[in-house]
Amino acid sequence: MFAAVVALPVFADKVEMLPLSMPTAASDGFGGPHIAYTDNVFSLLVNPAAMIRVQQRSFFTLAPTIYNPQNTIGLGNSILTLAQGDTSALGDAASILSKQKGKIVLGAELREFPLSFGWVANGFGFGLWNRSYTNLNIVGTNVEANVYEDVMLPIGFAFKILNAERHSIDAGITLKPFARVMATDQADISDLMGNSTDFLDTINIPVIAGGSFDVGLLYRWAGGFSAGFTFNDIYSRGVVVTNLNDKYTDTNSYYFPFTMNLGLAYEFKLFNFMGFALAADWRDIRNAFNQDDYLRRNYQLDFGVGLQLSLFDILRLRVGMNEMLPSCGVGLDLGPCKIDLAYYGKEFGREPGQLSAAAVDLSISIRPGAQKRDWPWARRSVVGLFTGVEAVK
Repeated sequence: MFAAVVALPVFADKVEMLPLSMPTAASDGFGGPHIAYTDNVFSLLVNPAAMIRVQQRSFFTLAPTIYNPQNTIGLGNSILTLAQGDTSALGDAASILSKQKGKIVLGAELREFPLSFGWVANGFGFGLWNRSYTNLNIVGTNVEANVYEDVMLPIGFAFKILNAERHSIDAGITLKPFARVMATDQADISDLMGNSTDFLDTINIPVIAGGSFDVGLLYRWAGGFSAGFTFNDIYSRGVVVTNLNDKYTDTNSYYFPFTMNLGLAYEFKLFNFMGFALAADWRDIRNAFNQDDYLRRNYQLDFGVGLQLSLFDILRLRVGMNEMLPSCGVGLDLGPCKIDLAYYGKEFGREPGQLSAAAVDLSISIRPGAQKRDWPWARRSVVGLFTGVEAVK
């Protein structure tokens, strides 16, 4: 009886989670999301201030991603076979691990399916999205598993602070209600071979519901330059509503880490058919000043930069660097139908090159335009209300 009482958590802890996000193949091939270059429905999560100039809907998206595609399928099958107690696949798994020097990342995700609805128009928007994410990190004989299923309902508002002839400053806020099913654990591969059932019984699988909110600012110059600043997850809280493992009790509360992010972008056209966009971001600025904490990621992983070439507003070629790893991608903008493919590197460790993996990301989506709206709060800028001077656009 005493052992049972000791096994239960007496005090609830605040546990940090991976933040809500909705990566896209377009951004992954472009050096990650850019807060100063996000004029689409995903401005809800990247920089809500950009919603002032966004007019887009989203009805359908199929966006699968596979990490380390060369080995994920083969080693994933071996792990499942070992988990069932069949050691015949141990040789195949050992061979793959040997080629990778004992460190390998496996994983896949599926975004915006089946929930793929978004609508943003000139200062107001909302979305209903889900993201399924699975990741296995194997170092030696140790396996770290991370599985998430997110459902999010972001609701955003944006308004004008300054609306001059060649300069504008906009602001926005996004409220982010969410639900997350999460399972994270570590084990030795040998533990999965003989007592996989007992191992599964010890996994915490909470169903977490809660909310968070972001605030964003965006400056634009008519010459093509823009600068953004965002405060993500200023306050967040998640509570456990149930546990899919009825043998586990979780009384913790969960939260997303607060981050501040800076982004710059410059866009220009040549010959009326060729366009260029250059964007750079410094994500989680505070991390650079907390490097004494060995649990923090190296701040060098927080930088991202990308270059995009657009031809006839249809074909887009992208290259970039994110988390100190290269990326490239191609996109087709066929009006409402958008197809994007990206091949990029992702860092799962805390240091550059510690646990890197290549990833392939494909996205096929239907995103038609939205009717222009004239919301009362977005008609005039804050400065215009006090000065009576407003640019006509």
